[in-house]
Amino acid sequence: MENVIEYHTIKIGAINQAFIQAGSGQPLILLHGFPQHSHMWRKIIPELAKHYLVIAPDLRGMGGSSITPDGYEKENLAKDIQALITQLKLENICLVGYDHGGGVAYSLAAQFPELFKKVCFIEYTPPGFGYEYGLKPVPDWQAWQLAFFTVPDVAVQFIIGRERELLSWYFWHWSYNPDAISQEEFEIYVRQLQKPGALKAGFAHFAAVFADKEHFAKTSQTKLKMPVLALGGENGAGEFMLNGWQQLAENVAGGSIKKAGHWIVDEQPAELTKQLLAFFA
Repeated sequence: MENVIEYHTIKIGAINQAFIQAGSGQPLILLHGFPQHSHMWRKIIPELAKHYLVIAPDLRGMGGSSITPDGYEKENLAKDIQALITQLKLENICLVGYDHGGGVAYSLAAQFPELFKKVCFIEYTPPGFGYEYGLKPVPDWQAWQLAFFTVPDVAVQFIIGRERELLSWYFWHWSYNPDAISQEEFEIYVRQLQKPGALKAGFAHFAAVFADKEHFAKTSQTKLKMPVLALGGENGAGEFMLNGWQQLAENVAGGSIKKAGHWIVDEQPAELTKQLLAFFA
């Protein structure tokens, strides 16, 4: 029987927490990044759901979850997801964090290690352990937004009404194959960013970098003990992922995925699924 992807929204504290779900069995949580939301996982959820209960939340301020004026530090976003885990009564969890969702996944694993069996980080290393290099101007600076978005009011002033142009740049410059994001998916992401307050909320995830750096300086004092898989795209973070996460976890495997940029889920869904299933098995 085919696993149907179901959409849910539940009230947890002050926010409406949206998530998609499919399959049954041991829980596998997938945390997205910017400028996407839980929709980004739909290419790989059907196969993963043959083996796991897959839960893909929308982080605060993105997708169907509440847009709030604050609360976008990774430590707080992790507590949002921990509250969802408690509500759904999940345990012995496999966890995947992509892009800024990788920061949330790290904060979760560091704060609540008893909840997680194994963790995979994709295209993200925390500030203090690699992320900060993207903040510095260099020739042909591809990561300019990491610095620009740290001032959300200014960034919104320049970009609001031009969400389509922003995403066109994103999906073109950070890809191995710029056609990997379909026109239909592109329009879904544009529509989400055009909601009132969504652009500023998205940028707030970047603006939290300085608080995140302080948080991770504390969590890094105790290395993660559960197995970690660190993956980057050949034209993305690549082998740099291993260097970052070996500073933060005792047992790290992974490396570079060929013919992929930042958008690994879209560019190499079969290879990523294969690696996730092998790692979590």
